Amino acid sequence: MNTVYESVAELSALTYPRALEEYQHEGVIKKFRDEWNVDEKQARDIFSEMKKFLYVSEIGQQKGIQIEIDETTQIIDKMWHHFILFTQDYKIFCDRFFGKMVHHAPFSSEQLAQAINDATRKGMTLDEYKLHCLEQQLGLIESAMGIETVRKWYVDYANAYSPGRMNALQRAVFHENMEHFVPPLEPEAATKMSPNEMIQGILQHTSPSMFCGRRCGRRCGTRCRITCKSCRRACR
Repeated sequence: MNTVYESVAELSALTYPRALEEYQHEGVIKKFRDEWNVDEKQARDIFSEMKKFLYVSEIGQQKGIQIEIDETTQIIDKMWHHFILFTQDYKIFCDRFFGKMVHHAPFSSEQLAQAINDATRKGMTLDEYKLHCLEQQLGLIESAMGIETVRKWYVDYANAYSPGRMNALQRAVFHENMEHFVPPLEPEAATKMSPNEMIQGILQHTSPSMFCGRRCGRRCGTRCRITCKSCRRACR
């Protein structure tokens, strides 16, 4: 566990740990690409920036500066969501590099009320207060990661992953061939069935889209063209 405390000590010195920089999670990358139409290089780049965001957020907490996600950095937040889905791995990651769980707190009405109170206490309007907080945030990011990271998040990512662009990049829930989709068992029919008949009916109405939906027959998942090497060989 010495690594945990050494990592936290490094945070105070604003030194980005090499082990954190090198950390990868193939499952998160693949899961992210299932939902977002980006190539592997782009996904890995976003994952890398997500790690930096968590690192800077931890520094901000130590210094009393809250680091927030906004429209500019939404794509980083989306990658964070996918990482959190791997709950056990995410906890191990947080314990290793930050010595504690790094929780995700979505924006809420309570946070807005707190921001209004803080702005009033400082004699600012809410807009002035938000700009003040953003200026602090940008300064901390520059101190911790350099001006290149500020530019990447707030200029490069702001353009490459704008709200409109993200709407275009997000895949539909079912984005494979829909011709194999089987309608589910109808509620009216189910009410007339015995428990055993209902179970058999559900099995008969199981959609092949839950499996491969292609020709290899391996039942490896509806998005196997991205994640399954065997399917890329067999399903051509």
